[in-house]
Amino acid sequence: MRVRLFVTCLIDLTRPEIGFSVIKLIKGTGFEVMVLPAQTCCGQPAYNSGERRIARDLAEKTLREFEQLTTSWCRRVPAAA
Repeated sequence: MRVRLFVTCLIDLTRPEIGFSVIKLIKGTGFEVMVLPAQTCCGQPAYNSGERRIARDLAEKTLREFEQLTTSWCRRVPAAA
């Protein structure tokens, strides 16, 4: 079974070792882990700083990318909200 993992920009830019640990943990349970090559920020930092339009654009981009997937389930590394 495949897992599509969305690693947030917070993890990607500040603590990538957390993302790698999550991948290792998921693989250890027998799943194949795939990370979207075109993934970017989900928009949360822009939203938190009041940039609602930018946040919406990024969120919609993320939704479009995940809508195209045909995996049985997906998870993401939680952002620090």
